[in-house]
Amino acid sequence: MPLLIATLFAFAGQAGAHDPYYLDRTINSANDLVGWCRAEAEARYAARRMPTYQWTSSQVDRGNTLFVEGKLRADGQDVVVRCSVTRGAQLRYASIQIDDPRVR
Repeated sequence: MPLLIATLFAFAGQAGAHDPYYLDRTINSANDLVGWCRAEAEARYAARRMPTYQWTSSQVDRGNTLFVEGKLRADGQDVVVRCSVTRGAQLRYASIQIDDPRVR
């Protein structure tokens, strides 16, 4: 039973990968955007077989726009990641900018 519970918790953090309506979620705070921003940045590096680690981020609301500025270490280099979306928009309308010519 403990193994089953541990397995369920392991997959709970990856809901977006298995939930067909994940991108339909409405984003109302910058904190709601952090997980998507990190996962999207890491996925772009994973597609190029470049390891990532040490994610840090800060969030801010400016008017009706929500921002996340993150930093991760990718393949030995520090990289700045910026994500934004309009408050109340669906996650599918979020944007990401990665300051690294290796993933453009």
